[in-house]
Amino acid sequence: MSQPSEFKALDKSLRKQQVIDAATRVFHQKGYHSATLEDVAAELGLSKAALYHYVSSKEDLLSHIYLQALEAFFASAYEIGRLDLAPPAKLRRFIRHHIQQVIIDNLAMFAVFFAEENQLPEADRRQIRREKAKYTQVVEGILAQGMAQGHFRPSDPRLTAFALIGMCNWVYKWYRPGAKGFDPQVISEHFITLLEQGLLARPEGQAAAGRPRELVQELRRQAQALAAQIAELEKLC
Repeated sequence: MSQPSEFKALDKSLRKQQVIDAATRVFHQKGYHSATLEDVAAELGLSKAALYHYVSSKEDLLSHIYLQALEAFFASAYEIGRLDLAPPAKLRRFIRHHIQQVIIDNLAMFAVFFAEENQLPEADRRQIRREKAKYTQVVEGILAQGMAQGHFRPSDPRLTAFALIGMCNWVYKWYRPGAKGFDPQVISEHFITLLEQGLLARPEGQAAAGRPRELVQELRRQAQALAAQIAELEKLC
């Protein structure tokens, strides 16, 4: 909890940020519906009237939290998408960024973000959905590029993007800082391994000849498809 004298000594923009941070903690602990502006004011050691210098309502506070959460989402996502790296390297970097910088470093904020969206005004909810779609498109683009270049197994890139982001997002539900065996780096690398075992067409650096069984199966499938096409064409002759 901030002391009133410390709060007043801050620049106005920093004071507003402290109000948003306090609201994030209170909404996380009590839930948005149960929390009040009095609770937020008490967290800062201020009166409720003092809060109105920075926000107009509890709903306004929630909107500010969502805007900051979206900024955290996008801080590096677009940059990662534009990097001159192979798609598997981009995907690894994206997973590490999403789990560490987005979720774990902002745990209370994203707990509110994922739990309280329905409390926002409809216009704000529409904006949130648009921004989430843009974020998904970044991941979808990396996956589609990787599939086109033969790095990833063919699949629906959009469904895979939803699965990947959902897996990373759910960390906020069970992660507890300091829990044994749940270091953020360990979580990130474990998720990367899980994904690569199911997604990579072959281990990087390993020649295609290193997986003859899969190649034979794929060639047999293609041969069967070709034979079926030839049979259909012969009917027309």
